[in-house]
Amino acid sequence: MFVCLLTGFFSLAYGKELLFPEPKPGVKPRIKYLGQIPPEDYSRETGFFELLIGKEDVFKLPDFIGKIYGVISVKDFIFFTDTSHATIFSYNLKTGNLRTLDLPIRLQLPMCLAYSKKLNVLFVSDAKLKRVFGFDSKGRLVYAVGKRGEFKKPVGVAVDDRLERVYVVDTFDHRVKVYDFNGNFIRGIGERGDKAGQFNYPTNIAVNPKNGNIYVTDTQLFRVQIFNKDFEHLITIGGNGNIPGRFARPKGIGVDSDGNIYVADAAFSNIQIFNIEGEVLYYIGGAGTEPAKFLLPAGVYIDDKDRIFVVDSLNKRIQIFKYLKEKR
Repeated sequence: MFVCLLTGFFSLAYGKELLFPEPKPGVKPRIKYLGQIPPEDYSRETGFFELLIGKEDVFKLPDFIGKIYGVISVKDFIFFTDTSHATIFSYNLKTGNLRTLDLPIRLQLPMCLAYSKKLNVLFVSDAKLKRVFGFDSKGRLVYAVGKRGEFKKPVGVAVDDRLERVYVVDTFDHRVKVYDFNGNFIRGIGERGDKAGQFNYPTNIAVNPKNGNIYVTDTQLFRVQIFNKDFEHLITIGGNGNIPGRFARPKGIGVDSDGNIYVADAAFSNIQIFNIEGEVLYYIGGAGTEPAKFLLPAGVYIDDKDRIFVVDSLNKRIQIFKYLKEKR
């Protein structure tokens, strides 16, 4: 249902598939463009998280959607943050229904999202309230970290269900802070600096559910640092530059089922894909409004079906791709 809905919308508008790298003799495509959300019009529907979801509204783009930053998919829903309107949207992939979440906390600057399947809890970081909240499917506040002075600017957030950890990137403190599922502080990773294991205004984070590896975009050092589940530094990807494999403003990050790493660069308006060793494979994008083009890409999320959700911030949309996993 999901693929038909998205590719159908795309084919009506553009009439052909988009594959990356472009198919050529000896080159096998690895990424397929599926489509974008939200579409122009919205219908009404209820379902998963229905008690969490608030007032039903019908919206028109681009008037209502503001500046999107974080994104995550949960079952048949996509949740994304709107920093301009200080809200979280829920989009039903089956019906096209769009709603705002009715939460007991009035958010001020929601940034990134994470989801715990084990807890059935949706996490959100709020950079202005300087806290991270977790809400269950009934809309109840069941998790909160961020005592006075604990965070300077929490942005990235990720969850490791297997290890029962919540990771929070505190951008202005130049650290990643680690908590358990009870909200207890475990430890911090890093400090300000330019050496391995140090950061300069890190922003986003992802976790590999298979091995617990941690991926952090070290934005002002134009790189990505990767750590194992024991917080040991493994490799660093990137550096400042305008050639493939380098970054200007890395933001969102995700990892697919084969361990390939996807990094959104807000300045280059593209997504670069690296293999597990950190070697650049290819990139998708460039500045523009067409499919697979971006204007200020931000959050990236890859689900367990290898669907790749990319926030295309200034285009007020989320573009969706699919990793074409090789059969073994």
